[in-house]
Amino acid sequence: MKIIYITILIVALSVTSVFSQGLDIRAYGGVNLLQLSSDVGTTIIEGVTHQRTVSGRPGYQVGAAVSFGEQFYVQPGFQYASFSTKIVSKNTVKDNELVDETQINVISIPLKVGLKIIDPKVEDIFNVRLFAGLEGSHVISVDHSIKSGVTDEITTDDYSNLIMNADFGMGVDILFFYLDVGYQLGLSQVHAGADKATANSFYTNVGIRIKL
Repeated sequence: MKIIYITILIVALSVTSVFSQGLDIRAYGGVNLLQLSSDVGTTIIEGVTHQRTVSGRPGYQVGAAVSFGEQFYVQPGFQYASFSTKIVSKNTVKDNELVDETQINVISIPLKVGLKIIDPKVEDIFNVRLFAGLEGSHVISVDHSIKSGVTDEITTDDYSNLIMNADFGMGVDILFFYLDVGYQLGLSQVHAGADKATANSFYTNVGIRIKL
């Protein structure tokens, strides 16, 4: 795990050497909405088939990043995020429901590359950005609440060691404030078991930037 993160950091630092001009430090916080996509529509609980529905619930993230470059830029960062899901399993025999809510806490290393629509040498107060990249995440803790019927606990061992996502979106810079809106597409499975669910999410970040 540590080797993978070190490799990502080395690649990020190597790429940033190409963008030697322009540097700003960014700190942010925001909200997200996770949606798990799964190939399992039903599950067996205590020998009875249940129809399963998965929905996302609001979560949050905080982080920091360094942006290198002028009109074209590369931006490595570090992030802590919390994602929440709600799983409703409906008993196909008795028609009752089991509600399962899980909060996943992760640390992530995002690496983004982007384009500023307006040349910063011409206009440095306002700009619009388009960006894309990759993000590697590791689950550090799980808060699991089962409201009825099932007692099996979910732990970090139930999740993949490294979860990879593609990241793309757009942002707006105004003075020393900025706003990012993006979407993350799951590239690897979330769970360590047979369920091949991937994690897709919408997010919004609001932050401040310090240009050096």
